[in-house]
Amino acid sequence: MLSKAIDSMHVKSSTICPALESIPLSSIRQILPDRAILEACRQADYRYRRRLITPVVIVLHMLLASIWPEESFHASWQVLWSAFKSRHPECSNTSPSRGDVAKARARLPLAVWRHLFAWVSQQAQHLSRPWARWRSHRVVLVDGTCVSMPDTPSLQAAFGTQSDRARYPLARLVALSLAHTMTVISYAVGGYRQDENTLLEPLLQTLQKGDLLVADRHFAGAHLYVRYQRAGLEFITRMHQRLILSRVRRLRKNGKNDFVGRLKINPLYCRQDPSLPAWIQVRFIGYRVCVRGRMQTLWLVTSLLDAQRYPALEIADIFGRRWRIETLFGNLKIKLSADVLRSQSPEAVHKETAARMMALNVVRSLMLQAAAEHGVEPQRLSFTYALRAVVSFAPALGIEPLWKLPAIYRTLLREIAAHEVEWRPGRNEPRMIRRDPKHYPRLMMTREEWRNAYAA
Repeated sequence: MLSKAIDSMHVKSSTICPALESIPLSSIRQILPDRAILEACRQADYRYRRRLITPVVIVLHMLLASIWPEESFHASWQVLWSAFKSRHPECSNTSPSRGDVAKARARLPLAVWRHLFAWVSQQAQHLSRPWARWRSHRVVLVDGTCVSMPDTPSLQAAFGTQSDRARYPLARLVALSLAHTMTVISYAVGGYRQDENTLLEPLLQTLQKGDLLVADRHFAGAHLYVRYQRAGLEFITRMHQRLILSRVRRLRKNGKNDFVGRLKINPLYCRQDPSLPAWIQVRFIGYRVCVRGRMQTLWLVTSLLDAQRYPALEIADIFGRRWRIETLFGNLKIKLSADVLRSQSPEAVHKETAARMMALNVVRSLMLQAAAEHGVEPQRLSFTYALRAVVSFAPALGIEPLWKLPAIYRTLLREIAAHEVEWRPGRNEPRMIRRDPKHYPRLMMTREEWRNAYAA
């Protein structure tokens, strides 16, 4: 019906598609050009007909849904289509329905999204090169978080819930990011009951030899340290809470609260994997830090054994940057609305997650371009303002004449670089809420079940 309406207006699909593809997110076309999307389709062996809603349009629609303030697929499509109609008023009242757009999203395979994320990640890592290294090592942060989603039987079965009484499924997400630019290298999504170390294992292959992995104590353990070293990585983690430091055999003392010791591997892991050694040599570093208002000694474990080349204070400073990945998850879940996903099926959840991770890297790439051009530190730039600038500059970059676009793009980068956040080392914030929640009772069933039970 849509194609007949368009034909009646004498508007050809070959004319509509390029115009529709050029409207949204024009400020990031240098980061994600059409050729990258088409190449991802080719690599995934995805063959498609020339429809009104092309793969390029769907990818841009999903990215717009990630950065648009309204947390809705339909809202992002309305913005996209309205911008198109403003330039082509003869196509008024021909917008595809929600169902047509949803079917178009479903047609684009998950493999295309994975290829696209890998491509965007490589571009972001390339832009990160001037800031990525510390003493010849790329500093990589790792951590995990959870995201919620609608309460559907398929999502319940695929991802699981926190408890039998929990109302919504949860997916567990593990991500690797560069510490100095916060670009995401790779990520993995699994069920709520899936262990983060299991999700991390295949991601280690996406890192470069010599990368320095920085993690909290959930990723600590002698058998895990062997896994990191076998992947060609160095590591810094907080000491595991069950490790008794006095039982560690000390081989060499470098200074006060700094020594190299022999860490025994649990025989249980050795039986599960006979290739594991009986012990591993690591370095222990203790330093004083304020945790929740109290000074205490925090112990780190690292594979950087050379105290001359890797001073203890610098290692402690590197570990202190681990908290930045919590800020990254905050940007992903709050600014990009990934805290509660909107998709209704397991495959669609993976696609939506890929789109939001791509959007995160795209905005970070723009911030890196702005930092390089204007000589500022990427970590000092505001992600929130960069996100606003992408949305604000998109209309001008979509409708202005071609000869104006380079100047508008340079202005976009200058605006992003002009908004720096203040330097706040050692910031300590509570994981608590100040405002009271609404005093309504909790709904222990779905809204449809409530309406069926109580509606007159």
